[in-house]
Formats: sequence, C-alpha cells, structure tokens
Amino acid sequence: MTLLATGSLLVAGSVAAGNDVVVDSDVTKVTQVLAAEVKAERITVEQAKEMELNRAETYEVTSTVSVDNLGMQISEKLKDSIMPYYSIEFNDPTSDDESYKAVVTEYFGKVE
Repeated sequence: MTLLATGSLLVAGSVAAGNDVVVDSDVTKVTQVLAAEVKAERITVEQAKEMELNRAETYEVTSTVSVDNLGMQISEKLKDSIMPYYSIEFNDPTSDDESYKAVVTEYFGKVE
C-alpha cells in the first residue's frame, strides 16, 4: 500500500489517475470530511511510532461506489471510536481491482 496524504499525512509522490485509485485530490476530499466529522486526530504511522502510541485496531474499508463513499464509511467507523488518534493508508495506485480501499489504524496513548 502507498501512503498518500495532505496535511499531516505523508505524500508518496504523484500518481496516475485511474478509476480504481485514490489520488491526491481524492485524499484531500476524504481528509476534509474526516476533519469536520471526527474528533480523533489524524497522524502518520511514523508520528505514532515517535509518540510511542499503541495500536488499538486496524481495519480495511472498501467501496466499489466512489471515493466519497469510502470517506463516508471511514467517517462512520471513526465517529464510533473512542481512540484519540488514527492513520490512513489508501490503496496502491497500481491496483487492478475496481474498488477504493483504505487501511485505517487507530491508536491510543503510551502505557506507562
């Protein structure tokens, strides 16, 4: 998987647009929806390691409809979560299947 991003996520270079990939502009849309609807803070996997956070749960979200639908599904899952942080990895642009995918990882604070 390639980690794409805007804001606090990491951009893994430009990608060719295709019907089955999540590209930079799509990431921006999803990011805006999540920022408005989710209380948790979006971070990168690297930030989670630096902050010594613990991974609570990792799950894949898939939509065969649209990127907007993918964002809505991610938002619904994160709204129900009590974890304070999350990261998102979007599908690899070389994927041959016809769905939009994201792997969401939720984190909680360092246990002392």
